[in-house]
Amino acid sequence: MNIHAQDIVTGSMVDLARYDTELVDGTLRTLGGDLTARLVDLVADGAGLAVCHGSAAVLARHGLDVHRPEDAAVARDHLESVFRAFAAAVDVALHSPVPMDYDRVAGMDVDGFNKNTHFTPNSDHTTTREFLTTKCVHFDAATPFIGNIYGPNTNISGGLPIICDTRDFCAARGVDPADLVELMPHSYNVAVKERYSDAVLADYSVALDVDLDHDLVMVVLDNEVSGGLAHAGSMPRLTDPDRPGTRPIRHLEFQFPDTANLERWYSHYRLAVPDVTLRVPDRAARERYHRGVDSALPVQGPAGGTA
Repeated sequence: MNIHAQDIVTGSMVDLARYDTELVDGTLRTLGGDLTARLVDLVADGAGLAVCHGSAAVLARHGLDVHRPEDAAVARDHLESVFRAFAAAVDVALHSPVPMDYDRVAGMDVDGFNKNTHFTPNSDHTTTREFLTTKCVHFDAATPFIGNIYGPNTNISGGLPIICDTRDFCAARGVDPADLVELMPHSYNVAVKERYSDAVLADYSVALDVDLDHDLVMVVLDNEVSGGLAHAGSMPRLTDPDRPGTRPIRHLEFQFPDTANLERWYSHYRLAVPDVTLRVPDRAARERYHRGVDSALPVQGPAGGTA
């Protein structure tokens, strides 16, 4: 195991309960600029990862309960505001290998266990489609930073975020980042090629052992193929097969106004803009691209991390 990936995760932990907050008219916000500065230091100026945990404790401080859906929604909106403050503080042009007209942050709620239908984060220039969140090792397309807000789950085992240090992998193996990835035939995301993914998972990946049943956790990631970190997830399953399960995820990413930007980004990585299918992939493609990681990985949780 390459110890650097574990070091990245260990140093990425941000305990939200250590920051002062206020609740006004149902809106939770963090006071001062220390939390934003911390995320900039970790993600934009540092190793490229922040794992924000402790939302349940923040809610409890204000008399709210993470297990009440309306209170969890307050926490989810709070975490989105934390990401948006980070995004506003970053010069995103410095983190993109090609000129991109990023003009907004888009947020979308997705079902992390069942199939999403009529999905698109940017209907002005991408097609509405069916969508599965479970994926192999991959990058989200054309956004240098992403935020994924997980939890609280019900009746779900697995589904842990996995961080993949493809940056160190490429440096150690002499792999050009443009050779690292391939198109996913039914998605705008790009997958780490199959010939590299096993080595990335075996030696450069760590699962986040975070409490997604009793907390909300936001993973903020330097998501650029060149110089960033890839991500995946362990396979989510129903803990009790006879009961329904929920795995809510809110995804946050940078967006741009037109297809020309998309073409510019794919072209930099020697790829064409994918012709995305409108329905979820067939069985063979799902086995390759939409299967959660089942292999045993080192795990790192909030204990022992830094705030």
